[in-house]
Amino acid sequence: VPKVEIRSLREDAINFVLRDTDTSVANALRRTMIGEVPTIAIDLVMMEVNTSALNDEFIAHRLGLVPLVSDAVDLMEYARDTEAEDDEWPAGVPFELHVKCNSDLPLEVTS
Repeated sequence: VPKVEIRSLREDAINFVLRDTDTSVANALRRTMIGEVPTIAIDLVMMEVNTSALNDEFIAHRLGLVPLVSDAVDLMEYARDTEAEDDEWPAGVPFELHVKCNSDLPLEVTS
């Protein structure tokens, strides 16, 4: 019988330990949480200047993998729940990042 030990519970987060269960059940739970927790993802990236060794497309793809939490997510509709065409779709939520590395060392950018 699977066991769940809740370590901490808040309105916006839970920390728990899942024991005595098959890996497939744990993975199904993980996938459900990823798929059902509302987040915003970066879809369009515009680079002005990129002097890094990584190309623009690689950076844009990596940014798109980062789930962003925002109060605005509750005001948005899922694409699957609307009949709007792509050109009618809301513009989204603009995020801007202005960063410049002034040394030869890697610059760590966090939120």
